[in-house]
Order: sequence, then structure tokens, then C-alpha cells
Amino acid sequence: MFNTVFISDLHLGTDRCNVKKLLKFLKELKTEKLVLVGDIIDIYCMERYNTRWTKEHTECVHQLFNLSKTGTEVVYVLGNHEAHLRRYCDFQHHNFKMVDEYIHNDQKGNKYLCVHGDKHSLFSSGSWKQLIFNKGYELITPLSLWLNRFFRFSLVYFLKNTMRGRNYINQYETDLASYCVQKNPEYSGIIVGHIHNGNIRNFDNITYMCCGDWVDQCSAIVEKNGMYSLYTY
Repeated sequence: MFNTVFISDLHLGTDRCNVKKLLKFLKELKTEKLVLVGDIIDIYCMERYNTRWTKEHTECVHQLFNLSKTGTEVVYVLGNHEAHLRRYCDFQHHNFKMVDEYIHNDQKGNKYLCVHGDKHSLFSSGSWKQLIFNKGYELITPLSLWLNRFFRFSLVYFLKNTMRGRNYINQYETDLASYCVQKNPEYSGIIVGHIHNGNIRNFDNITYMCCGDWVDQCSAIVEKNGMYSLYTY
């Protein structure tokens, strides 16, 4: 049993979602709190590319609600792929809430800012760099999934580990850590998604954590008694 689990970038409603692994993970999950750190339902791709919503995607949503019904607190932090829902921020019903940003208080009394991450970087939504990145990622991901299925080779993982890929990731992580300090110097760190690269690293007194995704990495940030780790399923 975890105190809190953080997941992001499920991209339900698209073929990018590793729905079989995700559904199995959700059915096995035992946690007091589940924080969904954005891009859970990919409204953007469903509207723009008419991507498929399958029975398995519906089962994942049902499982999220089942967790809420059986006592797990569920916090839904909205991302850029469901940005239309941000007008309904601060919606709450029983132990389910939907927000734009969330402050997580752990067992040790530390405070962590939870945001999707699409609005606080040089590569944020709306910038020309993010536009180019999004287009490239949308083209590369289907090819990467095909290569991984038949040849066990992840093109996305390979590109992230090139010099340019590492520089992009480092810039994003630095920007989000800086945003956390600007928001409130008393925060212990920031927990994000968006970049699809699970990681935990320190910037002086700020701990940066990224959940990863359920497209390629299938990972989560898990917390128990104030201790955090990156969990790969």
C-alpha cells in the first residue's frame, strides 16, 4: 500500500496508450491517494485526428472511478491534451477533484507542487519549439510503437538519449524547477508530466520529479512515508 501514486500522460483515446499494461496496473494498484498529472484523456488527438476510443479505454476510466468509490482520493491535474476542461477547474465530488495545479503534502510535512508542465518552459504549449516538438512526436510515436512490437527497439527512447534529446530534457527540467522556486520558495519540489521522461533529480533544495508516461515508459512516481521513487511497471 502506497501513500500516494502519481501518473501522467496516459493518452486514453489514442493508440499511443499502452492500455493493456495500464489497465492491469490500475486493477492491482493499492494507494491512499492517486494524482493524475495531466494528459489522461487525449481530447486534443481525438478531436484533431479522430483517434479511436476502445472498450479497454472505457475500462481504465471505470477503474479510476472504482478506486475513488472504494476510498482512494483521486486528484486530476489537467494537461494540455485536455485543456478544454481547464474552464471547469476546482470541480470536486466526494473524494474526486479536478484542478489546474495541486499541492501535495506528504507524511514528512513536505509540500510538492503538482502541475502537468506544459505552461512553464521554453518548450511550453503555444511556443514554436513546442509546436515543432509535438508534430515530431506525433509522427515518431506510431513508428516507435511498431518497431518496439516487432523488433523490441524504442525509437523514442533512442532519440531521448541523443545529445539534442538530453539537452531538451535538461532544459525542461531546469525550467520547471525554477518555476517551483518562483511559485513558492518553501516548496520542497515539483511533480510533473508532459515530457514523457520519468526522472527524479535535485536542483539545490528543490526536488524535480517527472512521472514518465503510459505510452513508452509505463512508469509512476510512488510515495510511501515521505520517500519517493520512480516505479516502472
